[in-house]
Amino acid sequence: MRGFAHLGVLEVLQKERIPILALAGSSAGAVAASAFAFGLQDPKRILEAVFDPEAAALSNQGRLQSLYRLLSSLRRPALLSGERVRVGVFKLFGEARLEESPLPLRIQAADLLTGEAVVLKEGRVAEAVLASGAIPGVYPAVPLNGRLLVDGDVAEKVPVRAVKPFGRVVAVDVSNPPLSTPPKTALEAALLAGEASRRRLKELALREAALVLPLNPPYPIETFDHTQVEFVYELGKARALEALPEIRRLARPALWAFFRLKHPEPE
Repeated sequence: MRGFAHLGVLEVLQKERIPILALAGSSAGAVAASAFAFGLQDPKRILEAVFDPEAAALSNQGRLQSLYRLLSSLRRPALLSGERVRVGVFKLFGEARLEESPLPLRIQAADLLTGEAVVLKEGRVAEAVLASGAIPGVYPAVPLNGRLLVDGDVAEKVPVRAVKPFGRVVAVDVSNPPLSTPPKTALEAALLAGEASRRRLKELALREAALVLPLNPPYPIETFDHTQVEFVYELGKARALEALPEIRRLARPALWAFFRLKHPEPE
């Protein structure tokens, strides 16, 4: 649900007429990037598509770590079937294809077997979004193009390199603040170690960006807590407005390029 901040950022950029040359998204960012690219900007409609009552009910029992505690006692490939989300995502995007996007659109997933980052440029948008958001253990991995794909965050937390060839990259980091309390169990210690590794991967990816907009929520926001969507959306807008002077500075070369396209020099 923290991914709804991406939509807030994009709304500000659009209203301020900041030229967007390309979009890349991973996990929840894949939903936001695809929705914006295809003109689907109503947060309520997008929430309806991706909302999973089963995940929300489990999340209400505590932090997302509780899901992983439950997983340890199960012997099935994933905790949730994801069918409700699959139906909603296909209803949202239909048969639209990545290569049909008005803007270059890159969706990042990860190959579960090799650990490689996989940047999807062609194919059905809905399939790419589902693959990019398949949280390992929570939702089933998605077989696609001869690979077994899962949440793009596994390989690269923020897909900066996927769009770096198009120009200067403004990256949006929707991570929660790190936990400050020590682990109480062996499982919590293992989870914290994994999170530390992902945080390091995120830092490496963000070094490639020209500007990073951190969400910096005032408190941890659970992955499936749909009650926080409006707050997160507005927080994304606020962070974009705070950084607007810097964004405008970065956008100047792109604005000049657009001007030259519309007003070519006489031969």
